[in-house]
Amino acid sequence: MNKQIIISTERLILRPMSPSDVNDLYEYQSDPETVKYIPWPARTMDQVKEALDKVLKDVKFEDAGDYLNYAWELKESGKVIGQGNLNYISKEHKRAEVGWVINPKYVGKGLAVEATRALINSAFTDHDFRRVIAYIDIENISSIKLANALNLRQEASYVEDEWFKGSWTSAYLFAVLKDEWLSKQ
Repeated sequence: MNKQIIISTERLILRPMSPSDVNDLYEYQSDPETVKYIPWPARTMDQVKEALDKVLKDVKFEDAGDYLNYAWELKESGKVIGQGNLNYISKEHKRAEVGWVINPKYVGKGLAVEATRALINSAFTDHDFRRVIAYIDIENISSIKLANALNLRQEASYVEDEWFKGSWTSAYLFAVLKDEWLSKQ
């Protein structure tokens, strides 16, 4: 499970991030509204470079706590318009968490659904996870819509369970099992 693969969809290439992505990443990682529900603040260019350096060094995907980070590159232009990640939650229980963020200039075109569908599919087919979850702030309407578009099941609602960016937040847990996912694809 240590290998990050390149995933191709109709309009996107999901690939490991590279140093040349820094300007595209900064375009949305520096926007406070875009990162409102992301576990990092709006970033300066130096912070984007620092975070990218960390991603480039943390390439193993073998144990709980490991991440795979994917740049979403438009096939037609090579521009990175978002990113997704798989978080290795449990080896014993074969569970991963999926996350995503997209440049607001590209919202409403189905690209986040396309990329996240491919990433979830890879979690099951390339990495043999049994269950994929998405933990979403209840105020993050766009991500809730995306989870619903992917037919993820809402399994839980957590009330003020995390102190996040200065306040207690509530969240929904969405999930899908490998058998369910593969039978619908």
